[in-house]
Amino acid sequence: MLLNKEQIDSIRNKKVTYVKNFVSLDREYDFNLMSKLLEETNEEVLVKTNIGKMRDVYQMMKATDFLPEFRIFHDFLLKTFKFKPDVRDAVELFFSFVTQSGPAHADIETVFIIGLKGKVIYRIFEDKTSDYEINKGDMIFIPTGIKHRVVGITPRIIASVGFFDRKI
Repeated sequence: MLLNKEQIDSIRNKKVTYVKNFVSLDREYDFNLMSKLLEETNEEVLVKTNIGKMRDVYQMMKATDFLPEFRIFHDFLLKTFKFKPDVRDAVELFFSFVTQSGPAHADIETVFIIGLKGKVIYRIFEDKTSDYEINKGDMIFIPTGIKHRVVGITPRIIASVGFFDRKI
């Protein structure tokens, strides 16, 4: 996992921060893996949209329970930014089978989004609108309360590492 001083300072200052090639991923995250996880874990999957089954965005909670490598992402970010642990902190997987766009929203937690498969645009609405392209291994930090929209350019899988401690 790679962060330079400028990126660390930007995150500590609660600025949206894009990191190209944040992590090199050895495992292939694909829809066969997602299907296998669903079958083996009995983990509940939440559907985030209601516009038709193939166009839905799916959310798998507690990714660290069945993909232990995500505990490394969580612990690295927790320790680097000295978050106070909260029972709601989590790594979640979001995936969709087709291109689609979600609604604009602001999260109640601070999130680090890591691309696992596909191409996704994160449109950030601040003083000006900015688009960030997230591919496999890329990361974007989005502070609590920053309005954004997710535009899946291809079918996609992302990991969202969320922290409820506001201090950074």
